[in-house]
Amino acid sequence: MNKNEILEKSRQENQGTDLVEREAIMSASQKAVAVGGLLCIVLSFTDIFFLGKTFNYTLWGVYLSMTGTTLLVKYFHLRKIHELIFGILEIILAVGFIALHFLRFNAR
Repeated sequence: MNKNEILEKSRQENQGTDLVEREAIMSASQKAVAVGGLLCIVLSFTDIFFLGKTFNYTLWGVYLSMTGTTLLVKYFHLRKIHELIFGILEIILAVGFIALHFLRFNAR
């Protein structure tokens, strides 16, 4: 393959997408996940210390399902095994936390 063929193939693959927009979306996603994690920490601590409630499984189930899905999608695109391992672990934890959320209803 010569230089022109490679450039043409790259243009066809990236047709209809703006690389600057793609980078901005990726950066925004990373920051949104970080802010979501910090918010889960703050809300969990306020529940425990100020309201006297137990650990908030629901918050962490939602957060871990989002981050686990992100890691699995990254794995399918990049094929990095650590993304797969941590993605599966986070999804398992998320399912567990969501199950605990529903089990609390039976305890009442």
